Amino acid sequence: MQTFTMLARRTLPTTQAVMPVLAFAASAALTLLVAGGIQAFHLWLGDPSLPGRGAQSRPSNYLQSAYILLAWASGFLLLTPLFTLGASAARLSARRRDDRLATLRLLGASTGRITLYTVAEALIYATVGFFIGFVLYLVLTIPFGMLHFLDTPLGAHNMILPAHLVFACYVGCLVIAALSSLFGLSKVTISPLGVRTRANAPKAGIVFLIAGLAVLVLGFIGAQLVLEILRASVSDGTFGTAMSVMFVLLILTLIVVFPLVLGMIAVDLLGGFTVWLYATIRVRIARTPAALLAWRAVLESPRAAWRQVSGVAMTTFIAALIGPVLGQLFRESTSQARRNVQDDTLLNDMWQGLFLLMFLSYLLVALSALLNQSAAIYERGSLYSSLRMMGTEAAVLKRSRRIVVFGPLLLVSTLSGLLALVLFGLIARSGVEPRFLLQSLGMIVVAIVLGMGLVFASLAATGPVMERVSRKPVSAV
Repeated sequence: MQTFTMLARRTLPTTQAVMPVLAFAASAALTLLVAGGIQAFHLWLGDPSLPGRGAQSRPSNYLQSAYILLAWASGFLLLTPLFTLGASAARLSARRRDDRLATLRLLGASTGRITLYTVAEALIYATVGFFIGFVLYLVLTIPFGMLHFLDTPLGAHNMILPAHLVFACYVGCLVIAALSSLFGLSKVTISPLGVRTRANAPKAGIVFLIAGLAVLVLGFIGAQLVLEILRASVSDGTFGTAMSVMFVLLILTLIVVFPLVLGMIAVDLLGGFTVWLYATIRVRIARTPAALLAWRAVLESPRAAWRQVSGVAMTTFIAALIGPVLGQLFRESTSQARRNVQDDTLLNDMWQGLFLLMFLSYLLVALSALLNQSAAIYERGSLYSSLRMMGTEAAVLKRSRRIVVFGPLLLVSTLSGLLALVLFGLIARSGVEPRFLLQSLGMIVVAIVLGMGLVFASLAATGPVMERVSRKPVSAV
């Protein structure tokens, strides 16, 4: 314990600890915000004291259930990027301490003691970051509480979580930090002489391709069943009364598991293989040093490159698949002789929630890219330093880092959106107007462009880290 205290006094208060702490703070703030949003729908929908919420205007039971289920579904879709962000924060802190771990091992420290120091440091960062994130979460509830659903503000006070839920989120952040630190140690073997050998990343083989295609076929079959139910509920004029039944089916039955969950699994299985295949091709046709360096880095771990952008792929797939559905339902509901105002409000709010979901997803990917690229800079510090000593320009290194992130991000976002649109087009056949497909495609393009802007800003923030690490002597990296 004396050794850890001595090391902590010299390393924890340094400027290098700022980025991991801020990373944990961002992860905690967004996690609390998502949980608070889900709670707000539970508290807000049935509150008769809200303006305009008397007995005559309170939402019906089916509408309450629909909003609550949609809130839970959105939170579920954000779980992957939230977990990735927390794991990236822990990975960044782990890569920074590789040299110190090797030195301790050289001095005779046991593996158990090094593991204890690693987890303890990650937990300290996570604790400090969580309290900062909690303050940030309280601030963010104000603008997010102004969002209107059912023509009424959500309310910041409804997004304030009780103490036991805040503590549960805190424990979850600690668990993610500890597990990510342990997984990071499992990839770095520290010998008694301080020599670190990195385990080879698993290859994304043909098995992922076959499994992904098989799951995609199942998703296509299930999606046909979903569309038939939607058409039946709309065409017979019972769209409003059937909404509660429809959403229960969408959440609880295998009918929705097929088109959505299996579709997401297919995207995940195909993602790693696609990134590996695309990077292999780009390495062979690379014409610039930056492109060759970048795609070789992607080939070192295509699954890691995929996981960094998998949250966006999932969100883009869902948005592209559900967007035309919302457009079709809106057209069908407005064509009925008796229009249901609550149904129209629900569809408009679903569009708003879809945009919000895509924004948060890209924001999480941008933060994750910031952390992963910072960790990669520390991890490849000796390579960057050697390249600088051999005369490589700093602009080449910066360009290669942009390709490492933007290449897989643009690839998986485009493929996920096109895959979902093609899937929906095959299912709908001639039943959906082309303009709704074009609207969904336009929404995806706009979201991708805005997301790229966020990611570009996050990469620009890693410039000082690259400059500092690349200018160190190789022996000091």
